[in-house]
Amino acid sequence: MNKELLGLVFVVVWLAGLTFMMFKPSPKLSKTENSVIRYVQGDSLQTGLNLIKELEATLQQNVQEADSLLKAQAAPLQKEAQELIAYANSGNATLDEMQIAQTRVYELEMVLQQLQAAAEQEVIFQEQTMQTTVAEFLDVKLANYAEENNIDLILNWGLSGEGVLYGTAPLDITAEVLEALNATEE
Repeated sequence: MNKELLGLVFVVVWLAGLTFMMFKPSPKLSKTENSVIRYVQGDSLQTGLNLIKELEATLQQNVQEADSLLKAQAAPLQKEAQELIAYANSGNATLDEMQIAQTRVYELEMVLQQLQAAAEQEVIFQEQTMQTTVAEFLDVKLANYAEENNIDLILNWGLSGEGVLYGTAPLDITAEVLEALNATEE
């Protein structure tokens, strides 16, 4: 499994979910005459939010366990395939035996591919579950934070400028939001 690709998929899905949540219409407006708009640095939320750190650590552990299990399941199959190949190449095998060995090696390769595909699907499912958990958590906590602080809209801002093209320092509430989010976990 390509960990960099999985990491990239995670970041893309997470940012898409966070951006979607930030722009979801809210039925209430703040009590002030003008709309109150703030932004958070999505990159900082991802690296600073304890929930994400815990979920990523759990996911990494699950990936390592799945990899170990896959290796354990694959070892006897690989050994059998190597023995078949060695016998077929030994010069002692008949043509029929070589064809049987070749067919069995192909079967073993198929089983190995199926095991790997199942492991990859499980990791993808766990990543999706993690994304859903984070999205639900942020949806509730950011809505509460916005209501408590009389904010109409919290935008996501990151290195690629998602949602906000310009933001001044007084509008950045990332540190306060991180503190509030992490305080709710304790």
